[in-house]
Amino acid sequence: MQLGRLANGLASNNITFFHSELEMSAGIPCKLYKINENYQGIQEEHAHDYIQIWYVTKGQFKHCINNQQYMMVAGNLFVIPPYAVHRVEWNFGEVEIIGCEFLPDFINDRYGQLPLDKDFFDYAYLEQFLTTEDKVTPKITLTGTIDQKVSHILMEMLEEYSERRSYYELILKGNLLKLLSLIIREFRKDTVKDMGDKLDKYRPLINVAVDYIHNYYNEEIRLDHMCKITMLSKTYFCDLFKYFTGKTLTDYLLDLRIKKSTELLLQPGLTITEVCFKVGFNDLTYFSRIFKKHTGLSPSYYKKYAMKSS
Repeated sequence: MQLGRLANGLASNNITFFHSELEMSAGIPCKLYKINENYQGIQEEHAHDYIQIWYVTKGQFKHCINNQQYMMVAGNLFVIPPYAVHRVEWNFGEVEIIGCEFLPDFINDRYGQLPLDKDFFDYAYLEQFLTTEDKVTPKITLTGTIDQKVSHILMEMLEEYSERRSYYELILKGNLLKLLSLIIREFRKDTVKDMGDKLDKYRPLINVAVDYIHNYYNEEIRLDHMCKITMLSKTYFCDLFKYFTGKTLTDYLLDLRIKKSTELLLQPGLTITEVCFKVGFNDLTYFSRIFKKHTGLSPSYYKKYAMKSS
């Protein structure tokens, strides 16, 4: 039902659709091949019901998806999910590509069961790639050791698929899992770096918030006011504050107030009640409970112990 609807929709938009039943004839839902500039496959917009990995070993070509063009060169690869519309452009001279195509149920036959169960272990291998074309990572760059590992795995898979010796299906599956793991690792490394670059521009704003808290911790500090002085939305401020400090605003403020209270309790001229209000607590019972939770001691015991040891 789902396949028919998607395939018919693609056909109605003059997009060629490739079906795994015709493309994978080896008796397993997986296919390996090598292509070059003489490749006679379609270069118009197309889609397929399987996942496609192309790894460039030589030359260059253009990969077009989601109305964007990406120049693919040696050491680049892409992973295209089922039903994503894309195309390639040649005419750049010598080129060599290793292709790997497979259905999700080659990883685990439970992928064929709908709704998709995300709790089983093997889902992690494909979660990154079972997405819509507007969220596809159109190009991943491999370098150094990781590039050598990916090249070696794909060459071994290609050899196993071509020779089809005993248990080649298991070797293909094992290598495919390793290949996907390496690709996911590289993808997430790039994603974390990009996210870090984007978040770093907000560091000065969070520094403003932290400075404000340290200057006015003994007063009422509200989230609304923190968002106002940093010019951030509540959701974004909370996410960024936790990212940079490792704590929520409430936890950070409580930790700071307790730290300041331990310093003030060392002063013999201050009572516990005075310390409570000086650090921004307006309720002695609440202060005593939070203090003991953080230090393991009551304020009175801490003050007595600290005074004797000074």
